[in-house]
Amino acid sequence: MNSTAAIVIPARYAAARLPGKPLVTVGGKPLIQWVYERACQVPGIAEVLVATDDLRIAQVVQHIGGKAIITKGSFASGTERVAHVARELSYDIIVNLQGDEPLVDVHGVARAISWLADHPDVPVATLGCPVQQEEQWQNPHVVKVVTNRYGRALFFTRQPVPYFRDESFSPLSGIYQHVGVYVFRREFLQVYPTLSLSPLEQAEKLEQWRILWHGYAIQVLPISHCEPGVDTPADVQRMEALLTAK
Repeated sequence: MNSTAAIVIPARYAAARLPGKPLVTVGGKPLIQWVYERACQVPGIAEVLVATDDLRIAQVVQHIGGKAIITKGSFASGTERVAHVARELSYDIIVNLQGDEPLVDVHGVARAISWLADHPDVPVATLGCPVQQEEQWQNPHVVKVVTNRYGRALFFTRQPVPYFRDESFSPLSGIYQHVGVYVFRREFLQVYPTLSLSPLEQAEKLEQWRILWHGYAIQVLPISHCEPGVDTPADVQRMEALLTAK
């Protein structure tokens, strides 16, 4: 058990494509409750917190016996919100678990925590599942991450990569669909908000680009399958069907 790790779930009310997303009812429960309960299933986690800008979200979390912290001020990303909360935490490793991932692979998260604990030269680890289908490859809502032979992220993009010049799409080693989980070494998480925004981060709206832009490494741990998140009203219906089936 890694008692030096905690999970912080950033949950803001004003999501662009689905306003009030953390409070949207999915399968009879608010989305943030599904995510919180899932986070509590990660083996070896000492504490789970929700960092939010909205009292209603905090009240839902507190109603189910969870701990929520109201974060004031403006943040450029969920990671900045998590870093703000982490200043008051003493854990060695802080996990940023996105508030729209109710079916995240809990054992994958635990493996990423263990990997980071064993590799002090790397500040961040994340998860990815192999891109197997052309639809997955083409979809701009699917963030792709390309890694080198050692599993270190080379770049993240919403574009279909790589470009197949002389043939049609086929699955390739080292091309993953990114999963919205970031496992940080606490000391680096305090550095992150001080780094300037990357032009690529601003262009693609992907906060992980800031890390790569400034020369830090991100290790991508593969998992076999990506469960969908909730980002649009259509995703809510799909998630209800999945949760009912499970």
